[in-house]
Amino acid sequence: MERMSNTNDRLQLRDDGHVLVVLNGPFAGATVTLEVGGRPVSIGRDRSRELPLDDPLASRLHCRVWHDGQHWQIEDCGSSNGTKVNAQFVERTVLETGDLIRVGDRLIVFLQQSDSIEQAAWGPSLVADTTAVVRVSREDRAARLAGMLDSDDADASHRYLPVLYRVATMLHEQTSAATLCKNIARTACQAIEAGQVNVWMTDTSGRLRRMSSALRDKCPDRSSHLLASVAMERDEAILIGSGDEVAVGERRTEEMGMAVPIPGRGGVRGAIECFHPAEGRWFGGRDLEFLMAVSHQLGLALENIEHREKLERANDNLRIQLGDRRRIIGDSMAVKQLTQQLHRIAPTTSTVLLLGESGTGKELASQMIHELSPRGAGPFVAVNCAAFNESLLESELFGHEEGAFTGAQSRRLGQFERAHRGTIFLDEVGEMSLACQAKLLRILEGHRFERVGGVESIGVDVRIVAATNRDLKQMVDAGEFRDDLYYRLRVIEVSLPPLRERGDDILLLAEMFLVEFRQKTGHGPVRFSTQAIEAIRHYAWPGNVRELRNAVERAVVLACGDEVGIGDLAILQDPSSVQRHGLISLADAERRHIEYVLHRCDGNKTQACRILRIGRGTLYSKLREVE
Repeated sequence: MERMSNTNDRLQLRDDGHVLVVLNGPFAGATVTLEVGGRPVSIGRDRSRELPLDDPLASRLHCRVWHDGQHWQIEDCGSSNGTKVNAQFVERTVLETGDLIRVGDRLIVFLQQSDSIEQAAWGPSLVADTTAVVRVSREDRAARLAGMLDSDDADASHRYLPVLYRVATMLHEQTSAATLCKNIARTACQAIEAGQVNVWMTDTSGRLRRMSSALRDKCPDRSSHLLASVAMERDEAILIGSGDEVAVGERRTEEMGMAVPIPGRGGVRGAIECFHPAEGRWFGGRDLEFLMAVSHQLGLALENIEHREKLERANDNLRIQLGDRRRIIGDSMAVKQLTQQLHRIAPTTSTVLLLGESGTGKELASQMIHELSPRGAGPFVAVNCAAFNESLLESELFGHEEGAFTGAQSRRLGQFERAHRGTIFLDEVGEMSLACQAKLLRILEGHRFERVGGVESIGVDVRIVAATNRDLKQMVDAGEFRDDLYYRLRVIEVSLPPLRERGDDILLLAEMFLVEFRQKTGHGPVRFSTQAIEAIRHYAWPGNVRELRNAVERAVVLACGDEVGIGDLAILQDPSSVQRHGLISLADAERRHIEYVLHRCDGNKTQACRILRIGRGTLYSKLREVE
């Protein structure tokens, strides 16, 4: 790199308190004094510029600096290679004291006149080719860090390695960047006996901000970030002034300082600066290596915090997005009373039994209980007990060991273990075998359980929410359900209202489903016809919300035009002949639904399966039942 020229070789304009100082190249130390209210100071390769540069990477008119009445501004003038401020490309930005401007390969610092080159004698020497400065590149830092651990310097090892251990432990216990930087500044200041330690970080706007500072008594506060800016720009660790390594002839630098960049995944994210009063001890190579180790640990800790915060924000956004889906929609009095009841139940630890017809939203209610409870951050596990036979249900709930039965090729955790410190929802609990009921009762009574084929005793912390559309009391009387389990499950009993008792909620839900499915498919009707609205309002909806949702989805897929007609909803009865509270069996509703879908699909079973969201085997089974 070019040697620094004499700092008396300056381009001097009118003194107004701020200057631009060239830090490298043949004119290092050249200074332009800025004038408030004066013409903009142009910077570029053309010799007519107020600050001409000899760098071929600089454009003829590269950028300009001017005062807007309140702040000093810098603006790129359409240069070929762009203008950087503190290692960030800028189009236009406000300048602050200590900002480092890069134009091509030339570095220019923006300073107050009181911080000019006379008072910071090592300013241009930061990047000059002189032994007054020790620079450690990115490639050399790893070797220097390894050398610190393998050092024969017992005094340095005894001094710094315990501190580094404490730093690593402390950093990974912190949960905020501000606390991290504060602890780093204080620890580094004590460890290397510095007069001041500053931690600088790039904020979201690309500006350097001092996150923390540790200052000893009687030491001047250095708020300019020149050292940090140079370390970040060059991605090098810098040591200025040393009692054992740095000398220029017989003269030692009066000002001692160090700066180490803080690494980040996308590049340098900040720097740690250390300063020393002239009367203090000299900084040495081991001090620089210690600071590099600290900055490396800080960079990793900041990455971890940002990753955790990103996951938390994503989780919060997901909760917001799913908020409407995880609550029961409706303005009817029945829904308002149910919602109030769920809010009172959620904070407790009591077992809940949800009762209601199929399709009334029992799983949705259980999710609300979980989300509103102290266990909301834990797992929510839903199990449909009717979907498994007796042996498979026991394995599903409690897990099994390898070889417990034919096909058990490895250990499997049960859903109770997966729901540890969360909530498990047992849907259709009335379909459980008596053996499974006995095991569930033991868990409710606080006992441990074993996996199928295992001997290990397992304890879990799980809240149980059960649901059924069957009359459990009648099943108890018939000997099909254990009475002791029944009373343990119904500590709190909640009945969900059927859709036909929720008034205008039916139309509200229908409109919501219409918008949802139209957004998913990208096409379809935009409204319901008058006849369809009347049919929706007066139909009994034996399948409740689930049936309504399926009916609207089918209408969006099959309807022609902008309106959903009554035929598109597959409501086969004349709405005027259907009593508001008329009831039909679920089997009849299912039969009518299958017949209608097959009719609209012209007997195409593949298309019917897609609309019904069932497999061909299930469809054939349902058709046999219909016959």
